[in-house]
Amino acid sequence: MDEDLLAVDYCIDCGKCYDVCHISKVTDNKYTPRSKIMLLQKLLDGDELDQEEINDIYLSTRCGACDDVCPMNIPITDIIQRERDLLVKQGKEPARTTQICRNILESGSPGRKDASVRNSWATNDLGLEDSSDVAYMAGCWIAFAHQDIARSTIKLLNAGGIVPRAIPEEKCCGLFLIDNGHLEEAKEYAKEYVEYLESLGIKKVIASCPGCYTVLKEEYPKLFREPEFEVIYSLSLFDQLIDEGKLTPKNLNKTVSVRDACAIMEMSDIPRKILSSMGVEVREMFDRKTACCGGPAGVKPNFPEISSKVAMLTIEHFKDAPDGTVSYCPFCYHHLENVCHEKNVEIDMQDISLLLLQSIL
Repeated sequence: MDEDLLAVDYCIDCGKCYDVCHISKVTDNKYTPRSKIMLLQKLLDGDELDQEEINDIYLSTRCGACDDVCPMNIPITDIIQRERDLLVKQGKEPARTTQICRNILESGSPGRKDASVRNSWATNDLGLEDSSDVAYMAGCWIAFAHQDIARSTIKLLNAGGIVPRAIPEEKCCGLFLIDNGHLEEAKEYAKEYVEYLESLGIKKVIASCPGCYTVLKEEYPKLFREPEFEVIYSLSLFDQLIDEGKLTPKNLNKTVSVRDACAIMEMSDIPRKILSSMGVEVREMFDRKTACCGGPAGVKPNFPEISSKVAMLTIEHFKDAPDGTVSYCPFCYHHLENVCHEKNVEIDMQDISLLLLQSIL
């Protein structure tokens, strides 16, 4: 029997996944992790899904919260990815998803941005060296929307004695392709990008974006092969530089909340340790549990109203900390900022790299 179908059969309808899924919460449990995986049999049988059933499968950010709590260890997000692959082959994928995938494959960014301005964050006041075997990968959301994160990251690396290089032809990591079941295209995409980075003689890639970090470190080896370069998360490196005394934060005496990144929840101690080194107290939002912003994997472009409702679950907590919210995921930052502007809600949020730079200078 098909392993995924067997896993679905193990579902005991305990409701634990309902409790942690933010899309379930804002839709009164109309779209749940369970309802999604129960559609696998129909897809494998070649039956056509109606529009509501298709919407259900695409109303998932694949944040992994449901996987974390499933008592039967059902690989829910993997099954959703497979269902999307089947819908692609049936020609039933949402048009916006198809367009974004095409943008990535053809222009190297989800929004088909002008590649010539991707590295415009690299100003003359930054220490960058074209011959360095350490590369900095900003990622799409930083390169095109929040360049101050790239600049603060490079300044911190420079202060810690590291002079990296920008990637001349940096492009999207391809997470959107992976989330939406375009795995054959993602395999070729990963191969081309890994071989390009290796051709530059790069030995280490530092990534600020949790999505970029996990894709290069965990997904590319599965899609293609283990790269010849090491993939390093920028906050892990900052933490190391602080421990080694190469960065010495000053006490800021602040209290903030933290907007965690779903992709690296297992590393969520690191930003808190960095904040502690700055004398910053953390007031928790969601008790250190996965709580997606509602934007990834196509939910934001395909279902903007539901995506905004999920974002508001975080935004409602902004008032709980006197000195604002600290983010370490640029996509969360970008999405939440947009929703605040849409809803005319005041936003007091900044990336942790900017706060750390403020503490170091």
